[in-house]
Amino acid sequence: MTELTPDWPPHFRKYGIHLCPVTDADLELIRGWRNDQEINQHMLDQSYITQQMQQAWFKRLQGDTSQVYWLIMFKDEKIGVASLTNIDREKGTAEPGMYIFTEKYKNNIVPFCAAFALNDFAFEQLGSQQLKGKIFDNNGASLRFHQSCGYVQVGEAEAGLLHFVLTADQYIPARDKISHFIRY
Repeated sequence: MTELTPDWPPHFRKYGIHLCPVTDADLELIRGWRNDQEINQHMLDQSYITQQMQQAWFKRLQGDTSQVYWLIMFKDEKIGVASLTNIDREKGTAEPGMYIFTEKYKNNIVPFCAAFALNDFAFEQLGSQQLKGKIFDNNGASLRFHQSCGYVQVGEAEAGLLHFVLTADQYIPARDKISHFIRY
């Protein structure tokens, strides 16, 4: 299990994906992606992010072991962002999130590679027992994607949001069913 050290967050590589810790140099790229309507419409907070807001967000991340953000790198190209928030090591829970910005990598196996790398980090490195997700009920593509990864809906929709959970027991068979197609 990964210890939370001054080197937090670590780099993580798997399935051809490199989860690379966000640096100050990445902030404007990420802000541009985050403010893009195609990405923003699926976010819980859909407000426009200013440069000052982005800097303040990044400053809050420093030394905060309850959340981590990575750039998703594929074939040495920055293609999106992955995160684990609300990390609770005592309860063994975290809330993953990710988006792929680069269009050519959205509708193929690459999003699965990124999600599997993120989930493997959470389960194998952090020792998480359960991942929790929230998805807008009108985001059919995300719903199907999460269900393919083993997530199970819990409860009813609240304010247009569906709640999902994923345990390692649910995840591993779902991952293994798809991961044998990954050739990276």
